[in-house]
Amino acid sequence: MRMNLIPDLKGRKGKVGMVNNEVEILNDYEISKTTRAIVVAKEVGFSSRIYDRCGIYLSTTTPVDLIRQACLEAGVTYEGRRKAVIYHLKYEQQTPIIVSNWNAISVFPTESPESIDCCWVFYQHVRDVYAITKSTTMILFQDGFELLVPVSKGRLQKQMERMGRWISHYSNNPVYC
Repeated sequence: MRMNLIPDLKGRKGKVGMVNNEVEILNDYEISKTTRAIVVAKEVGFSSRIYDRCGIYLSTTTPVDLIRQACLEAGVTYEGRRKAVIYHLKYEQQTPIIVSNWNAISVFPTESPESIDCCWVFYQHVRDVYAITKSTTMILFQDGFELLVPVSKGRLQKQMERMGRWISHYSNNPVYC
């Protein structure tokens, strides 16, 4: 596989190569307004599979570390964001995170972040969810993209409600504005 160093790919820098003509290897992926979801990669040698409106990427960085880096880029810490949600809303597990309030980037996990089945879903892109089986749900994104996730529709809806509640609390609190 030939790797090319490209200076910029729609705001993302790093080494890029094609895998199966569908997925690009992007070592320095940066979460942005176009990021839809991040899951644990099933491909050997990679930690994250990233679903972005610009394409599907593989990265050696773990999903939670990508989110940590994005928080730091926004001038906050993942741990600080998590502590604030726990303090205000008591969501100690599967905590939703506002990555950047300036760019309206918010994300929630479908499972514990340590779980291999955890999918980080970027709330602003979700249009609807459909149960496929008792434990599998299809996420329909605003642009028509669909992603099958190994979680019940009820749990996914609960996570979306928690994310919405946190966004509402956060945006209506004058301390954060």
